Amino acid sequence: MKKASLIIIYGTTSGNTEMVVDKIAEMAKKAGHHVVAKRVESAKPEEMLEYDIAILASPTYGHGELQEDFIPFWRGMGEVDLKGKKCAVVGLGDPKYELHYHLESAPILEEAIQKSGGQILLPALKISGTPVRHLEGLIPNWTEKFINLIKS
Repeated sequence: MKKASLIIIYGTTSGNTEMVVDKIAEMAKKAGHHVVAKRVESAKPEEMLEYDIAILASPTYGHGELQEDFIPFWRGMGEVDLKGKKCAVVGLGDPKYELHYHLESAPILEEAIQKSGGQILLPALKISGTPVRHLEGLIPNWTEKFINLIKS
């Protein structure tokens, strides 16, 4: 079985998204994959092309908006041809801000990937509220599904 190279590009303000990314990266590395986790401020959309698989992870702010640092990257995604690129998305949000739109970062990123020709491997990992309570359960369960999908 060929091991995949993954880039995880993430935005974080309070550290919650970084915590989730660290867990995903740890599990993917344990499965033998090459993983690079990079903050969105220092990433460029074309870097997604250098890896077998790209994961984009962002919290949601305001009324269903991407984290501020992620917006320039997201805008630049339209300039990159992701045709056939395997991708996944992680979206976090806090329902105290906007119950109906607090996880909008996930569909925003999925739409950007699809518009650029990328392939979404599985439904986004969506975490409402603090991710700490999901470090056992939701996050590893999603990551296991992801790892099983990239085996083939």
